[in-house]
Amino acid sequence: MRGRANAPALRLTIVGCAPAYTSRRPGWVSSCYLVEAGDEALVMDMGQGSFAELCRYRAPQTLAAVLISHLHADHLVDLIPLRHYLRYGVADGAGSPRLHGPMALRSRVDALQAESDFLAPLHGDPLAPGQLTVGGFKVEAVHVTHIPDSFAFRVSRTEGGTGLVYSGDCGEADDLLPLLRAGDTLLCEAAFGDEDEPGGGGHLTARQAASVAARGGAGRLVLTHVLDPYAGDEVARSAARAYGGEIMIARPGLVLDVP
Repeated sequence: MRGRANAPALRLTIVGCAPAYTSRRPGWVSSCYLVEAGDEALVMDMGQGSFAELCRYRAPQTLAAVLISHLHADHLVDLIPLRHYLRYGVADGAGSPRLHGPMALRSRVDALQAESDFLAPLHGDPLAPGQLTVGGFKVEAVHVTHIPDSFAFRVSRTEGGTGLVYSGDCGEADDLLPLLRAGDTLLCEAAFGDEDEPGGGGHLTARQAASVAARGGAGRLVLTHVLDPYAGDEVARSAARAYGGEIMIARPGLVLDVP
């Protein structure tokens, strides 16, 4: 991996970047983002279809942690196959990632599966705004406007180095400003492309994502979680009207180094 002395690079792999559904992009799975640094790794979100795709890149039991941004199925439902794999598919003592998510995550999955303590193979505490250390990663979490107890994350390796900021699903761009540092990569949802969300309040447009990238000094903007009708070149063109840095559109298998 490429990196500076005393500030190892992060490597981001887009495992899945589809929103709650896609009918025009066969094979695309929902939100799942693999972050690696050397031999260590974590994932942010595990939407539908993401477990099998993740296995193409890394053995799930080698993850330091799984971070869940909020309690919508397209960001968490593949915790179910992950749990089955850890319970039945790996040898005892082979390792298990920590699980950090909203307070009601475990009870929500228990209700879905009609089984108490279903996620027991994945130890870990609920998320709260603030900082935590998982493996060799420093994670900062803040609440964002979406559904109750929704989070965005900043992942880095050192206190002073650049990092990766992931919006989760976020309806107010300013919610991300406390996480952004100069030079960070911003991985930001733009569900409705350049159109305001019908009803408003739950998701960002590409231009809103670009605006917060510019104001926060981001070194790169990666737009993700874009609904089918808006998943065209206009998404990037719209973002470029508000942000002069590098703009990319997430796609499965995209690999980026975060210096």
